[in-house]
Amino acid sequence: MIFMPRKKLLAIALITGLWFNLIAVSISTANEEMPSGQYFTMVDENNNIIHQTGMIVSVGDEYISADNARYKVVNIEGDIAICTYQGEERMPVVGYDTATQAWVLRGQEVPVLAGEKKPAIAVYHTHSDESYVPSDGKESIAGNGGIYDVGQAFVNELKKLGFDVKYNKNNHNPHDINAYTRSRKTAVSLLKQENPDVIVDVHRDAVPADVYEAEVEGEDVTKIKLVIGKQNPNMKTNLEFAKKIKAVMDKQNPGLSNGIFIGKSDFNQDLSPRAILIEVGAHTNSKQAASEGVKLFASTMKSVVGGSSGDSQSPAAKPLNQDNQGSFTTILILLVVVAAAGGGFYLLNKGSSSK
Repeated sequence: MIFMPRKKLLAIALITGLWFNLIAVSISTANEEMPSGQYFTMVDENNNIIHQTGMIVSVGDEYISADNARYKVVNIEGDIAICTYQGEERMPVVGYDTATQAWVLRGQEVPVLAGEKKPAIAVYHTHSDESYVPSDGKESIAGNGGIYDVGQAFVNELKKLGFDVKYNKNNHNPHDINAYTRSRKTAVSLLKQENPDVIVDVHRDAVPADVYEAEVEGEDVTKIKLVIGKQNPNMKTNLEFAKKIKAVMDKQNPGLSNGIFIGKSDFNQDLSPRAILIEVGAHTNSKQAASEGVKLFASTMKSVVGGSSGDSQSPAAKPLNQDNQGSFTTILILLVVVAAAGGGFYLLNKGSSSK
């Protein structure tokens, strides 16, 4: 049996551990999804289903349910995510303003579209192939998914409501772990050229139809889920913005919200504190229901964007190095690993020379 000096063993363990951490970081920011036909089921301590999602769920992810209960994932068993109840989430206060006949957030004293400058919203799709089986015949159509029709319904409604809308229909196929890297260029372009108040990445989920089915105001619609990536420096402001949207949805269109999922990714939301990802139904829902749902969602923007809500800066004017942010993080991690590896090799050589 060959025995290795203690210092050499420690150095090898250090190098190996750091490389595994680097791989883990790369995987964690890959924004992966479950294979077709599979999904995660999130359950509480009593095995009650609280949510289902086609996204890969990790320990530490969180979910704010439709009734504002907050859960945290503490264990993963296959495709089951076991969660613990964290308490009731404190949500922004929303009231009805009889003078403007609109729902307003507390502190927002003027109607959102009262000024000369129209609030601007940018819309795009990271997953260009996403489709709705009952309407499109398949769940994926390369380059021209049914999600574009839902995006167009969203854009048309926003324009009716008086918003300045920039809709980018760039194709980011294939639908793989690099799709967000490709769509990042689109998001950066929209932020630089259009300076929108809000930037929205429109998706659909991949779960059974009943997860998103709803009837709101007598219409068959799909619910809307908000998704926040927690691996970005804007996470807190992104989440507060999402909570404002949900609070207005709950008052204006009860039953429309499918909660807020806070996942182990960034979803390019490091680019702006008002970047949001929405899931409009699932592939098992009809495109018509999704279009009706997203039109109702558009109406919440009137109460959320602008006004005297206490925001002191233009939200989209705060990108964090935009297209360089993700690259900088990766380079920093690589430098740390290389430096540590160098230290490890130094220990190895020192151990060898001392024999």
